[in-house]
Amino acid sequence: MIAQGTYKIIRVDGAETVEAEKPSISKIMKAIKCECLDSVTLGNDIVMLVDDTGMIDGKPVNKAATALMLKRFGPKYPNKIHGDVVIINDLDFE
Repeated sequence: MIAQGTYKIIRVDGAETVEAEKPSISKIMKAIKCECLDSVTLGNDIVMLVDDTGMIDGKPVNKAATALMLKRFGPKYPNKIHGDVVIINDLDFE
């Protein structure tokens, strides 16, 4: 899904871009304009990093990111993802 040494940004408007550089926490936080991250393991060494206060800050729902959560956890997943997210290969943080 995402190659090691790159990261994908999924914006609330559905736009996706892949950055061809190794991710760092500071780059990710700057890219999605947040001050606090949370992480969700999507499987197969793939992790989604989300704005931990996106909902509280009033950021719009990210439909694509929410769909990834539903795919991972099933239709009973009660929450929506707010704000932009980053998809990374977990092996970049070993």
